[in-house]
Amino acid sequence: MTDGIVLWGAISLRALRVHWALQELDLPYEFRPIQSRTGETLTAEYTRLNPKQKIPCLQDGNFTLTESPAIVNYLFNAYGAGRPVFLPESAQERARSDEWSYFAMMELDAHALYLIRRHKFLPEIYGEAPVAVASAEEYCLKQINAIAPRVGLAEPYLFGDKIGAADILLATTLHFAQRYEVTLPETCQTYMDRAFARPAYQAAKARNEDPNA
Repeated sequence: MTDGIVLWGAISLRALRVHWALQELDLPYEFRPIQSRTGETLTAEYTRLNPKQKIPCLQDGNFTLTESPAIVNYLFNAYGAGRPVFLPESAQERARSDEWSYFAMMELDAHALYLIRRHKFLPEIYGEAPVAVASAEEYCLKQINAIAPRVGLAEPYLFGDKIGAADILLATTLHFAQRYEVTLPETCQTYMDRAFARPAYQAAKARNEDPNA
């Protein structure tokens, strides 16, 4: 039941992905705006939902799911039918969508950007590691440059005129890179700006940053 959706997590790029998916799908949901490093993810109530004590976390009735890419893909698969979003119709389309999603999450987000975030922008917590940061920045840019020509062919999104789950994951990850001082190729910047001009993204951004929006 859509009236049973609850999203936990705010002021977070990863939570923003889920807000965006919910807005694109026009799904009503309750919002619990807990944040990282505030102690709010460490409570007994939240730990029962997500023992990893991280955000975001989604409840859909009695179904609980964590990890932003899994949540975004779940929402599109569960509620995307009949809505103006891209849903893969074949095994090959699903594989291509997964390819983009895994690339954004693994090669960029987890492999490079998380390291940059920790050791360049939060050294007081995780310590300094300038050699590792420089290597991660070089690797991240190399991978972004590798996809830049294909991103330039997006019309206007990866799979045509309808936005898909992979677009949400890629666009937010490119923004993550930009925030952490990775210069984006023009094609990637244009693609990201186009995705972020969508009303659903603007509503999601406002909600993520202000629970009362």
